[in-house]
Amino acid sequence: MRYIVTAALLVFSVCSYADGVDNWNFNLGIGVEQYRSDYIDQAKIAGDERIVVVEKEYQTRPSAWLTLSWNFWGLGDPVRTTQNAAGNNIDIHNVKFGLFVGAKILGENATSFESFALGPQITFQAEDRDISVGLGWVTHPTRELASGISEGGTLPSQFDDITYKEGTENSYMLMFSIAL
Repeated sequence: MRYIVTAALLVFSVCSYADGVDNWNFNLGIGVEQYRSDYIDQAKIAGDERIVVVEKEYQTRPSAWLTLSWNFWGLGDPVRTTQNAAGNNIDIHNVKFGLFVGAKILGENATSFESFALGPQITFQAEDRDISVGLGWVTHPTRELASGISEGGTLPSQFDDITYKEGTENSYMLMFSIAL
């Protein structure tokens, strides 16, 4: 968490002194998170031999995200130039490049703000909205069988029920978002 806050502050401090700060957008997105090892959501004990059976696991997982994006460079010549209220010219491009910072607002288990992401993005300007695609770093929770418990094996005698080991990992994700 400390690294995310530091990165966000660094991006904000660099951006606040640069041209184009008006290119900040709040976006609603769908992210696909990649896990390094399987995220085990459900497991059960089957039969008299107490065999461990994993019922539900993930290697990738879609979720809803709220992102803040900054597009700082457009490809090619501007499609059109308009003036804002302050009288500054704003160049409108069809394709723009920038960064996104995001927080998960809804996942599989209805948990929010459990994952955070940061990465580069490409934004395509539609008629009245920006549509962005980004590939970036994500930190999210993990869940696997506790040490000593293995899928397809007998539940060890020291366990009464299946126990999980939960943690956090850094991985990568693909983000699709649209400006609000």
